[in-house]
Amino acid sequence: MSQLDDLAQKENVNLDECIVFTKDSGDFLAVNIKYVGIKQRQDRLMSVNFSMSPKQVKQLDEFFSDFNSGELFFYDISQTGAIPVNYRGLSNVSKKVSNNPDAIFEVSLIMQQASNMPKDNYLEPTCDCCSLKHIL
Repeated sequence: MSQLDDLAQKENVNLDECIVFTKDSGDFLAVNIKYVGIKQRQDRLMSVNFSMSPKQVKQLDEFFSDFNSGELFFYDISQTGAIPVNYRGLSNVSKKVSNNPDAIFEVSLIMQQASNMPKDNYLEPTCDCCSLKHIL
């Protein structure tokens, strides 16, 4: 995690305001939570919905471009702990209809709780008061 902390400090990113996606290889992507909405579905799938600029959508697409369905990765909301999930796909990108001159695009990431991941293989959430820590 020191690489992430170093990058956050270098680029002046507050990790408490981000959702961070991490690959097994150690690569990561931090997205400010103001661009994110999360929905838990009854079929144990979770939808992470993004509304952001074309540049940010491109970064998201590049990060997940080499993922296969079922591939393991981790997400961490506001440094509450890394949670293992399986990748299920990205939706098509759509342009949000608006009178705003800045283009905003929407895309959804579908992921599923990693059911066979031993609990001692990932970090426990660090704060008991976070309302999002038990989302799965």
